[in-house]
Amino acid sequence: MGLLQKLVPLAERPAALDVADDPQAVLAPVSGRVVALEDLPDPVFAQGMLGAGLGVRPEGDVAFSPVTGTVTADVKTRHALLIKASNGAEVLLHVGLDSVELRGAGFHAFVRKGEAVRAGDPVLGFDRALLRSRGMDDTVVVTVSNPEAFSEVVPARVEKIAAGEPLLRCVER
Repeated sequence: MGLLQKLVPLAERPAALDVADDPQAVLAPVSGRVVALEDLPDPVFAQGMLGAGLGVRPEGDVAFSPVTGTVTADVKTRHALLIKASNGAEVLLHVGLDSVELRGAGFHAFVRKGEAVRAGDPVLGFDRALLRSRGMDDTVVVTVSNPEAFSEVVPARVEKIAAGEPLLRCVER
């Protein structure tokens, strides 16, 4: 165990979801109501500056990996991860809008940069009540930050979704 792991231990991991193996799918990390990016009150996401994707208004407090791949970036505040999927998609998982202002309070990382993850593995825990008590939007946003690598990134056409169901589809060229 490295010094960093001793200083900032990972939280206890919940059980993984049992999901179908579909390399083109980007799965919903949480269950909840699906929200179009353009309907989010955050202009960075709403204008697609961080890629093509969707938001989900969560019903739970654990975010599961939307893809199988490797965690290529994590943040000190534990509210976001970037995962490079086995199909080449760079998938951003971001919990809450303006949640960086909490400086990590209410967030728990179950994985770190460099770790391999499977679709459905728990990756982040978060305190929805804390986000809401601070007046923050708790929407979990998932984007493919390199949509140009695919012929298209197709969003699910559903109003409600369960964690582990296809949220986006990366159609290869």
